[in-house]
Amino acid sequence: MALVRELQAHEGQFYDRMKQPAEIHAWYVDALLKQCADEAGEILIGEMEGTVIAYATIFTRAVCDEIDEIPFTFARVGDLAVTSVRRGQGIGKAMLAECERRARAAGARWLRIASLAGNAQARSTYRSFGFEEQFVSSEKRLD
Repeated sequence: MALVRELQAHEGQFYDRMKQPAEIHAWYVDALLKQCADEAGEILIGEMEGTVIAYATIFTRAVCDEIDEIPFTFARVGDLAVTSVRRGQGIGKAMLAECERRARAAGARWLRIASLAGNAQARSTYRSFGFEEQFVSSEKRLD
């Protein structure tokens, strides 16, 4: 839970509608487990010296059901988090590599990952790993 809350706090820097880290409890993990059941997913845990330093979720049977697209399935990385004291050590890339390995083993043709636009470090990591931005979403504040 500590790492999930750390991810929540980190993303809150870039998006002001994130729930406060203290609001994240076991229900979050329960929701991830339900997604795993629905989309053939797994939660991967990275440990070092008995301490959790990273986690990722990989879903290998996500379904595109956009009304203007041909239906297809793909793999997607949901959460990817590395504890702040371990960032920049290649752990995120190792987690991504394992997600990709599992997606390939499941027969996925595409692997997707999303990030907040303001999270330049994550976006840079994903680009260096071979991801290309596919969709760009824009928002305008109206108040």
